[in-house]
Amino acid sequence: MKHLIMGTAGHVDHGKTALVKALTGFDCDTHAEEKRRGITIHLGFTHLNLEDGNSVGIIDVPGHADFIHTMVGGASGIDFVLLVIASDSGVMPQTREHVHIMELLGIRRGIVVLSKSDLVNAELLELAYDDVHQFVEGTFLEAATMIPVSAKTGQGVAELKRLIGEMCARVEEKPADGPFRMFADRVFSKAGFGTIVTGSVIGGKLVRDEPAYLIPGGAELRVRRLERHGEEVQEIRAGDRASINLIGLEKSGFQRGMLISDRQLKETAMLDARIELFDPKAVLHTWNQVIFHSGTLECPASMHLIDRDEQKSGERGLVQIHLARAGAFMRSDRFIIRTSSSDRTLGGGEIIDPFPLHHVRRPEKLVKTMERIAGGKLADLVGIEVKKAFRALRLGEIAETLNLARNDVMACLSGDGMKEIEVFTFGEETLLISGQCLERMEKAALKAIYAFRRRNPLVEHGASFNEIRSGVKVEKGSADEAMLELIVRGLVDSGRIKEKSRTFVMHGEIADIDGRTKEKIALVEVFIAECGLQVPLMNDLKKKALSFGIGENELKQILYHLQTNGTIYKAEGSYLHKKTVDRARDRLVGELTRSSTGITVAGFRDLIDGNRKICLLLFSIFDGEGLTRRDGDNRFLAGKGGDKPPEGSYA
Repeated sequence: MKHLIMGTAGHVDHGKTALVKALTGFDCDTHAEEKRRGITIHLGFTHLNLEDGNSVGIIDVPGHADFIHTMVGGASGIDFVLLVIASDSGVMPQTREHVHIMELLGIRRGIVVLSKSDLVNAELLELAYDDVHQFVEGTFLEAATMIPVSAKTGQGVAELKRLIGEMCARVEEKPADGPFRMFADRVFSKAGFGTIVTGSVIGGKLVRDEPAYLIPGGAELRVRRLERHGEEVQEIRAGDRASINLIGLEKSGFQRGMLISDRQLKETAMLDARIELFDPKAVLHTWNQVIFHSGTLECPASMHLIDRDEQKSGERGLVQIHLARAGAFMRSDRFIIRTSSSDRTLGGGEIIDPFPLHHVRRPEKLVKTMERIAGGKLADLVGIEVKKAFRALRLGEIAETLNLARNDVMACLSGDGMKEIEVFTFGEETLLISGQCLERMEKAALKAIYAFRRRNPLVEHGASFNEIRSGVKVEKGSADEAMLELIVRGLVDSGRIKEKSRTFVMHGEIADIDGRTKEKIALVEVFIAECGLQVPLMNDLKKKALSFGIGENELKQILYHLQTNGTIYKAEGSYLHKKTVDRARDRLVGELTRSSTGITVAGFRDLIDGNRKICLLLFSIFDGEGLTRRDGDNRFLAGKGGDKPPEGSYA
């Protein structure tokens, strides 16, 4: 079954709604005001069942100039158009405007209907043919089939249905593998059901009972019921006219322009785009105030010309658009711009980068980059996104940032736009980083290893990965951390650094401890050991070291050396000798092995004949080792208990 939507277009009173009724039996003018005035004001929705068993959704749009914004909202989701031109009137202003809008919205197929054919004779009908042929020349409808139809007499209706069926067979469906997006054009409440939204699905698919999200804002909702063409279904997808019964959404919480998605989409209020003007009076300058239309979203916007100082009708240009209201957009989304008073349609275009940097200036390099992205290659946009981040990115991050499907990003990794981008595999992840950023991280890693040696000349090992990560200022768990692991491994493999006891050192770096330094280390160790359970204050330790001729910086190096060798422990800024900690640990394990009620700080103090401070420091070490666990005021052996943990420092 194909999932397609057909939309009407044409001047007011040219018979669009009557034609839809002749095709489907349904009158789309359902509002009292529409009946009273005899014109379409709101979007109308119905469907046409085809002979092959398929069903195509139909959107009937208003033709009056006052309701162009409504027409744009409806036309944004259609796959092909039924352009309706009255045989007795010919091409009129909104006929031209609607065709321009359809072209700018990226619609490429349609059927031209000469309506009200019963009102003209053969000669006038021939003139209407010629008039319309001349009008569509050079447009996307140049090769479209043209058919005379009378909704009143039924002439041509059956043939038009056949043509619609043939069109459905030729038109490709929208892809359903990306994010689900449906701009809601109606929202209402129904007794026994709750809130229902209707709209055209422009991408992805949504399954019943799975979460949905209201964008912008990201409020999580639950899908209770899905309908396509009035029938309940388990799934709706791109190309459907659908209604969704949602739990968690109140009608008062909805405003026009919002969309429903199957995931949290990244929102933006700034876009890079390519625009084209068709209004003959339109002239844009460096900065412009316009009304922006995309889907059902309509909001004021400031538009900044990038590649020129002035743009006139018929010209294409590059712009940055600053929206008054954020939305969720994707590359290649189409839009329409109208004057700030919304009395004329100026033109429209296509989004080329939904998440650009703010372009304060307009250098030649920026223009060339935007032109390359506007060329239509997704690889260029992905490459720019990686360079823009100036850090490593997971493939999934890029997909989420650009609101794309992962497969779309994966497919472009070998494109020309990726020439300056490095792609790595880390486990099951794909990482992307610009060559410039990779070089910067590599230099920073080497600098961190060198700096560690400068700070710690006495230690025999090198910098651990965590110490390198800290020096490079990489966030734990980030894509940059994974990238840094690959960089460090690459430096080892290339021979630029070497690995020693799971740490990393520059080649040729060996700790050279002279006799006098060894003597100083021994003096500091003995002093800490002799303190026993009387923990020395840092100031006292500094004074004692100074009496040995050891300055503050050298003391830090000695303490670190003793700590990494497992000779002393550091706990909350204080230092304890390994022998002191081991004796206390043995006594504690023996006591807790015999006791089922645990031990308090006071009980531990009496057990080791110490003071409260030393007990708290020791508990800090033992808790950190995983030897003990705290439950209220008592400590117990963690796990099975009793096993002495591996020796080492605790920092």
